[in-house]
Amino acid sequence: MKLSAYINQLNQNYVENTGTEGSSSMEQGLKNGMKAILGKLPGQVISGEVLSREGSDILIALGKNQLLQAKLEGSMAALPGQFLSFQIKNNNASKILLSPLFENLSQDPNVSKALMAAGIPENSVTAGMVKAMMQEGLPIDRQSLYQMNRLVSAYPQTDVLTLVQMQRLSLPITPENIEQFEAYKNYQHQLGESLSDITDAFMQSFQEITGNDGSAEGLAFYKDVLGALLENAKGMEQAQGEAANQAGIDGKGNASFIEGKEGAISYFPGEEILFSEKEREELAESLKQAGVPKQIAAAVSQNRMSGQALLNEIQKLLREDAFPDQEAAFRLLESKPFKHLLKNEMNRQWLLSPEEVAKEHSVDKLYERLNSQMNRLSQALSQNARGDTVLAKTVSNVSNNIDFMNQINHVFNYVQIPLKMQGKNANGELFVYTNKKSLAKKDGSVSALLHLDMEHLGSVDVHVSLRNQKVSTKFYLQDDSSLDLIAQNIDVLNERLARRGYTMSAEFINRDENTNVMDEILKQGKNVSVLAGYSFDARA
Repeated sequence: MKLSAYINQLNQNYVENTGTEGSSSMEQGLKNGMKAILGKLPGQVISGEVLSREGSDILIALGKNQLLQAKLEGSMAALPGQFLSFQIKNNNASKILLSPLFENLSQDPNVSKALMAAGIPENSVTAGMVKAMMQEGLPIDRQSLYQMNRLVSAYPQTDVLTLVQMQRLSLPITPENIEQFEAYKNYQHQLGESLSDITDAFMQSFQEITGNDGSAEGLAFYKDVLGALLENAKGMEQAQGEAANQAGIDGKGNASFIEGKEGAISYFPGEEILFSEKEREELAESLKQAGVPKQIAAAVSQNRMSGQALLNEIQKLLREDAFPDQEAAFRLLESKPFKHLLKNEMNRQWLLSPEEVAKEHSVDKLYERLNSQMNRLSQALSQNARGDTVLAKTVSNVSNNIDFMNQINHVFNYVQIPLKMQGKNANGELFVYTNKKSLAKKDGSVSALLHLDMEHLGSVDVHVSLRNQKVSTKFYLQDDSSLDLIAQNIDVLNERLARRGYTMSAEFINRDENTNVMDEILKQGKNVSVLAGYSFDARA
């Protein structure tokens, strides 16, 4: 907003309210207001007096010598002199975006009538409940109000709007789901980050248990965790190993077994240990000192053993209590190369490459594996009285996130896709604008949002619409260089789609704020009628 047109009026108002004078006072007030707002997070609420408004531009007095200049989202009237509350939608040094809260509306006589008819006392909480229900399009009949009032009473510390929105989306209202719902709304829900946290939490818990109870207890903890992580992969690994042994090779041209005193040790195909020669030698030496069979250490040194195969051998030794020197075994598990090895295996099992995403049912299998492993980890930790460790809490958060996604999918098609990219992992989200309880659009079209958080491109949103064989895409990126990069390579996508019988049109748009997919889901909850029976060929 151009303040010059209002400078005289604003200075007069500001002098009357604060006792200061001059345009320098306003400039200082704006600086103070910006400082105050940058200390808050998106989703938090601020209150203040409206000094002026022109279109969506608004100037607010937050407090003594604190002014805020912002953009207003929504059509609610905000007149000079009103004291209103706003939710912060976006705040950075270049743009402040506020959304007026529904509670600002003057008291609607229908609120009082509805509460009276339902026999519910009227107060600020129940009035806010009715307004939130009206805002979300829920019925305000006697039974609906009674049910919602019971929820509000059961969860007094929860934002009423959260409870109303969850009720509208038919999400089970539990403490775990409430926590996940609010994390999704505040963009603190990324599954990929939580999975990465498990590795660090595991190491921290291992050190705490060992420090408190000794090496033996620490090794037992390692055995339980490795058992939960590797159990799901064992069947596939054995099948691969049997096929390789029959052929006498490992699929890479190497011998599929290593002769030892106890017979042949199978080398199951898998990803190679991605270490430098120095790191492999360091790991091999640690293995020797811990009493691991020398043929295994030799295979590691010569890069002839996959990370998964080595972890299976370590798990076998832990399970059989076959380490001759527990202290040396502890040093092995604490070594930097072994931690790197474990983290690589977790990433291999829990993250998908872009090529893997394109394979049919790959995402389904990922979540089946994740769900099974998190359950096994939780059981192992609870059975051994380790439920209060950092690892247990992190695993619980991942499990709750997966359960919450499953609840969302009873109504909408939504999934997070933790991705392993070159150099750094990324997080993806796919949301199809579909209410499963609704009928398909008459024109047979489908729309979807793909949200990616990339290391170099930043936040990337791709809106895709498909009708018959025509694909319309809109790419939203955060800066011009990213837009140029996508535009310069769009022909690659065009060609791949053309080979599959699709034609595509694309737009490239610069947008500086992130998309919160939960906001998109919340927008769709009212009379959504979109496709529920088509699939888009993501393999292009």
